[in-house]
Amino acid sequence: MSAPRITLAVFAYNQSKFIDDAVRSALGQVCEPIEILLSDDASLDTTFAQIQALADAYHGPHQVIARRNERNLGMGEHFNTVMRAARGELVVLMGGDDISLPDRVALTTDAWDTSGQKLDLIGCDLIDMSNDGVDLGRITPDDLAEWLTPQDWARRRPYIVGAGHALTRRQFERFGPLLPDVRLEDQVNTLRAILGGGGAVVRKPLLRYRRGGISTGRDVDSAEVYMSKVRQQGSWQVALLTQWLADARLAGSYDLVDAVIRHEYDRALFVRDLLAAHCSRARLGVTRNARAIAWGWRVRKLIYWQWPAIAAGIRRMQTRWKTLRYRKTP
Repeated sequence: MSAPRITLAVFAYNQSKFIDDAVRSALGQVCEPIEILLSDDASLDTTFAQIQALADAYHGPHQVIARRNERNLGMGEHFNTVMRAARGELVVLMGGDDISLPDRVALTTDAWDTSGQKLDLIGCDLIDMSNDGVDLGRITPDDLAEWLTPQDWARRRPYIVGAGHALTRRQFERFGPLLPDVRLEDQVNTLRAILGGGGAVVRKPLLRYRRGGISTGRDVDSAEVYMSKVRQQGSWQVALLTQWLADARLAGSYDLVDAVIRHEYDRALFVRDLLAAHCSRARLGVTRNARAIAWGWRVRKLIYWQWPAIAAGIRRMQTRWKTLRYRKTP
């Protein structure tokens, strides 16, 4: 059986409530025969059993593969695994709680073909969908066609929504797998595209993008939860910035990207080192030695990590304020 030139990859993890609709939308694509790769990251619920049942029952033009990781890999490693497994030259990405419209693959492929298959990343507009499936409006990401060079990215990073992305396998092969702690793979893939063949956006909603789901963090209800979230987010931030620098070095744009993100990177490394310190004396040493960062900012972070209950309380108040503002928005 020959390999299709397009892969639609569905990433799933503990999404039994939504996975049936997601898979059905993938199987219902009206387009040339494609590979549909249904990949489960070792879910603890019935997600994979539902995927397997729908794949087994499918009779149609597309080649359907259901696979499951032996252990939970997390977003970055799961992405690497899927990209290695995908046989298509263009890989359309999809979350296990989202719904692709029937013409998503066809219109995405048309945009790629129109460019002479030069583009490395193609996005789309999306339909904002509540967690319970109510459509709320249209999401319009920045048009990546306006970012022609790394200098454009350095001036302003584009607003993107990775749930609507499709990218080439050659881009993945050129830059290599993501670092293990990378979670913001859409930010990585966007810079990679700008460093390579470029990107574009289909100006039509092609995906119903669900709010909430597994990407929504827990409420900050204790100092322990707050510190866990900070450590996790700090790890993601360091991984993203490190990946950007590695990709920029490979593409010959290291100095430019380093100049743009150096302050952000220094702060991220400072937070990482501060959180790794196991006593007050060590934290004071980290704070004193990070001279590239403004003293006031360092001291504020030191206070937060020294007395996390204070920081957790501030975060709770900020979250409640944002919630009240959101409810008042018409």
